[in-house]
Amino acid sequence: MKAKLLTLTVAVIAFIAMGAALPSCNPTARSLARLDKYPLCDGRGYTSISRLDRRSFSKTDSRSCVKSLDPFDISAWVEAPVTAYTQRNLQKVVLGCSNLVPDAADCSYSGMPGHAATIHSSFDFSVYPALARVQKAVFAFYAEDNAAFLTKSADVRGKLNDGDIYMSLGASRITPAFRRLPHAGWVVVDVTDFAARAINEQRNDTSIDVSLPCGRSEGELATVSVLRREPVLVVEYK
Repeated sequence: MKAKLLTLTVAVIAFIAMGAALPSCNPTARSLARLDKYPLCDGRGYTSISRLDRRSFSKTDSRSCVKSLDPFDISAWVEAPVTAYTQRNLQKVVLGCSNLVPDAADCSYSGMPGHAATIHSSFDFSVYPALARVQKAVFAFYAEDNAAFLTKSADVRGKLNDGDIYMSLGASRITPAFRRLPHAGWVVVDVTDFAARAINEQRNDTSIDVSLPCGRSEGELATVSVLRREPVLVVEYK
């Protein structure tokens, strides 16, 4: 009798051990917090900026923090007379009304047609702390030529999500200092109000577009880097 009881006890323990080794039928609990959010500003005034020359961004307060944000998606929206499409994996793109033949520069699309392009950048503002107090924010993109004209004439627009409407950005702009090349450099556009709202509402899919109006000559075109030097956002916050 004792031998049977011992055998039964061993069998029960083995069954329990086997059950513990099997995967649980309960779903794994989802994480309720992102692990890659930027930290709250502790007042020590650190600065972390990718690509953009630090001399192109001046802080408003030595105790505030500066963190840059890279786009999670970037593409070109190309419009031709009878079609439009998204183009990715471009190193650079020409903004303005680019025609196939020089004598069609009036953009009337007579004869051989041309096209116009818009750079579309998507950002996740939810990586910034929800309680951040934004002091200053800029959007910067690199002009490979005709930078002065691009700074003055570029149409910069943003929207907070896919279903939103575009708003004009960049009332205040800084022309590149032309430190290396005579007509190239970072065009810096103020987007403080837009960024402050996006961070406050923790928007994770906002868009900023850059384009040029259709001009009358190739002197009103500008080449902008896409993947060669991606656009970047820089936010100063407390």
